[in-house]
Amino acid sequence: MLSAEEISHVLWRIEDLHPDDRFAPNGQNGFQLRYHCSFLDTNVDYKRETHELLVSVFAPHVARYLSDYEILNCNFYVKPPRTGVFSIHQNWPAIADLNDTTVTIWCPLVDVIASNGALQLVAGSHKILPHVEGPNVPGYFRSFREELIRNHLKAIPMAAGEAIIFDDSLLHWSANNDSDVARVAVQVLCVPADAQPIYFFFDPEFPERFELIAADSEFFISTSIKDLAVRQPHWKSYGFVDNRNRYVDETEFVELLSRGDEIRQQIYFGRSG
Repeated sequence: MLSAEEISHVLWRIEDLHPDDRFAPNGQNGFQLRYHCSFLDTNVDYKRETHELLVSVFAPHVARYLSDYEILNCNFYVKPPRTGVFSIHQNWPAIADLNDTTVTIWCPLVDVIASNGALQLVAGSHKILPHVEGPNVPGYFRSFREELIRNHLKAIPMAAGEAIIFDDSLLHWSANNDSDVARVAVQVLCVPADAQPIYFFFDPEFPERFELIAADSEFFISTSIKDLAVRQPHWKSYGFVDNRNRYVDETEFVELLSRGDEIRQQIYFGRSG
């Protein structure tokens, strides 16, 4: 996706960016994380500069490869040497209709293999359950997380500048960067141009529902991860939807995975329940 010149430009510009964690969090930021994610940093000016830089680079590619999609959010994901394992997860849904599709573009700026933090995917796991992950809301696989990592993931080796585009409900993960140099990658979240981006807010006092909060690009730049866990008075609400989350064991997961094509056909042809 990116040319050698574009890769060099982004790597050159990143030297002028100054996140509070200096691209090397020490696990003491309240999240015990050992990798850098732009969204999780506390420097709002840095987050805005990152967004503007990555939109300028990736917007032409989004227009080329995706029909009627636009960029909502952009992040650097940097794994320092010898650290940086990333929890297995689905991306948070970014529009109200879970049957519709938002996508992530994941693009490393260095060559990646499993041992230095390549993306690892559970092929076909998108849309097999209408589950919403988010702050305080675990994945539907919580009872077999380690088995999922051990038995179902596939690493995707990639050259610098290559990109993979995937449905945000796809399960994915990455291991430690066991190399001696930082693994730098870019994540770009794209949504249908005619959709209203939202954030699914979960209130533990009302576990039967989610509140739909308006969430444009500025929302993700100016809102901290800690703020997302508490209902903020200035948020604009689009009402509530039922919480349809449920948790499955590995046996049911494998069965759902085996019927993934059928499930997705039902969704896309309007026959889902």
